[in-house]
Amino acid sequence: MTRTSLKFFLALTITTVVISSCSVQKSNKPAESFEDHHTAETALDWQGSYYGILPCADCEGITTQLHLNNDLTFVLTKVWKKNYKVLSDTLKGKFTWQGNNIKLEGIADKSSADTFKVEENRLRQLDMEGNEITSELATHYILSKMGNSQIEDKKWQIVELNGKQITGAPETHYIIFNSKEGRLEAKANCNILSRSYRITNQFKITIDQGISTMMACPDNLDTELNKALDMADNISVGDGTLTINKARMAPLVRLKLVE
Repeated sequence: MTRTSLKFFLALTITTVVISSCSVQKSNKPAESFEDHHTAETALDWQGSYYGILPCADCEGITTQLHLNNDLTFVLTKVWKKNYKVLSDTLKGKFTWQGNNIKLEGIADKSSADTFKVEENRLRQLDMEGNEITSELATHYILSKMGNSQIEDKKWQIVELNGKQITGAPETHYIIFNSKEGRLEAKANCNILSRSYRITNQFKITIDQGISTMMACPDNLDTELNKALDMADNISVGDGTLTINKARMAPLVRLKLVE
């Protein structure tokens, strides 16, 4: 090997050792930890009303509605039957975030748990110590988010009732779900119906009894509509069409969005 070749070989060897050494040093550096800043408070649309029937030791169940506001205030309403009496209680106050949980302030007597885990479209009530309930009743401690912005506060024209085509107009044959009042307004020719409703899990609906004007109509469509609303337990919506249904039966009412 010539002197020039020897010098080149030595230089190449030294360079390789230096690069290898740098690589080893770099690989031994601890990896920077990644901190996930996504929490239920920042990642979920948690504002709104939640509803459920919570277990009760000496009654059939506690009908519970909890409304959470953007300003970290809440309204908690409970209704239960006890000794043949209907009792109700409403508490207003503030809540604080504790990780993915919220804690209601003002339940001083500890009559019920005050902490809920915030999950997508629902709240899970925790036990008195703030732990998740894991018994066979665990699923009964969930409040589902109410409402569906796809159908509420819009006008829907009735185009089919109990499988029969309806010839009408948006002014005479319609349903409007008013989210703030929790009441629907409906008309099927001449009488105006007003009934309270509740939507949970986005597509489950409960429609309570209500009132109606008492005009003499040329048909019985308003009576048929009332009966259909009595039976309804779910809704489906898409492509400008809304159906009000009973279980998986054929739609009771079919409507189209009034633009």
